[in-house]
Amino acid sequence: MIEAIKRKKLLIVERKLEHNRGHHHTQISALSMLLPDHDTNVVAGESYDGFLGTAAGKLTAKSIKLARLRSRLQYGNMSQRLGAIFGAVKSAHTLRLPLSAFGAPLAEICRNLQLDPGDLVIVPTADLDTLESAVELTTILADKAPQICLRFLNSELGDRNERMRSKRMSTVLRTLPTNVFLFTETEELAAYFRENFGMPVEGGFYLPCSMPVAMPPGAGIDRGDRFRIGVFGEPRPEKGSQRLADIVAALAELAEAGSTAPIDFVIQGSPADFREGGVYAALQEFLKGERNVFVSPQDNRISPAEFERLFHSVDAVLLPYETAIYSLQGSGVVQDAVAAHKPVIHTRGMSMMAFLSHGNGVAATTDREFAEAILRVATDPSNFREGTARAAACFQSTLAANPLLRVLDPSLHGPQEGS
Repeated sequence: MIEAIKRKKLLIVERKLEHNRGHHHTQISALSMLLPDHDTNVVAGESYDGFLGTAAGKLTAKSIKLARLRSRLQYGNMSQRLGAIFGAVKSAHTLRLPLSAFGAPLAEICRNLQLDPGDLVIVPTADLDTLESAVELTTILADKAPQICLRFLNSELGDRNERMRSKRMSTVLRTLPTNVFLFTETEELAAYFRENFGMPVEGGFYLPCSMPVAMPPGAGIDRGDRFRIGVFGEPRPEKGSQRLADIVAALAELAEAGSTAPIDFVIQGSPADFREGGVYAALQEFLKGERNVFVSPQDNRISPAEFERLFHSVDAVLLPYETAIYSLQGSGVVQDAVAAHKPVIHTRGMSMMAFLSHGNGVAATTDREFAEAILRVATDPSNFREGTARAAACFQSTLAANPLLRVLDPSLHGPQEGS
């Protein structure tokens, strides 16, 4: 009798996973699909509501807080150290703080699941706390430690203090174990980390978000005579939410001077965001539908299926994002737009240009330029059909060539450097 081959185990660690909103839950299914020969377990945040099944463990906010106090004690200036001492005594009644945010509890979870060096731990939204935890986990488990893959999504790495961040990074990279592999989503962020920290990191670790890569969808959706442009996700300053009213006003001025179909801004937000004092309060005059440009508010707390339907219903996607953040950091909405064959009107200088330079993207800087770009796309959306198809094909190829697969099987993508 032939002995059954032991299946490998995959442990996905996502402390921001709590419910089925945002992109955190989509990463779980994407990784499971990418690694179908692995049995998947999940470690979630302490408020996880169980919508994906029972978690193998939960990570508490307190352990992360204590580890950060330790970082202030170790790397901070005198004022920061005194503050950390006070915080440690108040929170834990001791100065014996954990070596990392969750290295020890994660090691215990690995033991309980009987993970070994042939198994895999992936943290899809990693930061410096995660990196330090991966090093401690490896120290605890020694030769029993699994492979650990960390994917960084932004340059702050969870520590806004640039001096402290640099010191922490320098220390942890000196002791980086060989079983820990570092990735970023965008190539731009990988280049930044290599240049600034000498980090052995590889870019291109993308995971599909809410929209599956498919043939042009939504052909059966009746949009009437309107051109619908989507603004998705909760409003945040780095997403340019405050300037949206000025872009809409500039577009209304242009539209009155020409003959164009009505333009409908489909904008996600809470009811309070559109009332007096809210970030979108200045859009109130466009809610009545009395002009050629108007606004259709959409709830920002909808199910994944509802979000997918809403996304399919628009003709283009607007991203007036701040390049201070998004020149390095990627955006799940960009991935969704590319996967769904939508033209993208975006801030000039954004990252992920590998997906926005196929004739599917229109760059802008000023509010007037954004209005002109929207009008250009609205005038003849068919001009972008071939470009959006090329971008979707590029995205699909990038997903298929995920650098994570090279860690598991180096022969998949040819010889490595130095071989």
